[in-house]
Amino acid sequence: YTRAVECGKNHSVKIHVRSSVEENEGTIITHEVPQMEGVVVSGATVQKNMAKIDLVNVDNKPGNAAKIFSHLAKARVVINDIIQTEVSTEKANLSFTLGISDLAAAKEAAERIKDEVNCESIFIRDDIAEISVVGVGMRTHYGVADKMFSSLAEARVNIDSITTSEIRISCVVNKDQADEALRAVCVAFGLDKPAEKRNA
Repeated sequence: YTRAVECGKNHSVKIHVRSSVEENEGTIITHEVPQMEGVVVSGATVQKNMAKIDLVNVDNKPGNAAKIFSHLAKARVVINDIIQTEVSTEKANLSFTLGISDLAAAKEAAERIKDEVNCESIFIRDDIAEISVVGVGMRTHYGVADKMFSSLAEARVNIDSITTSEIRISCVVNKDQADEALRAVCVAFGLDKPAEKRNA
């Protein structure tokens, strides 16, 4: 869904997004629609069949990320999001999310590359989901992240990690809280309402 929105944005293709929680007419995402001015978040989605792999204390030097993802590519693993955190000038943690169907192949690839990049340990979660809000121009609008994180906090949904792009903010949450997280975000952004009545 989020990739479809991004492709539509890049090529000015109109997309009809239907809600996963409400039986309304959904949202039309276009390159420019005057009556939708001010509406930043146009949809929310949840992916439940997800996993996350953390490579802990990898040597922080040029080429190691390339080595890791080269092994994953050869294993035909499709990566969803990537987070790299510098622990020190010498070490970094590298995390990525992927579909649960690719987990076995990804784990095997990570184990093969572990010693080559001097990775201290590998931590795997197969009980996660990814909740995302999507909208064109989100990077230039303030308050979207605050509203999303506040809605999850009020629903007592813990955030494991966060990734952002020009059109998307995604949070990794516990899989058993996925539906609750989606409902909270939809209510916060008024996604159960017609587009002209929403506030970003």
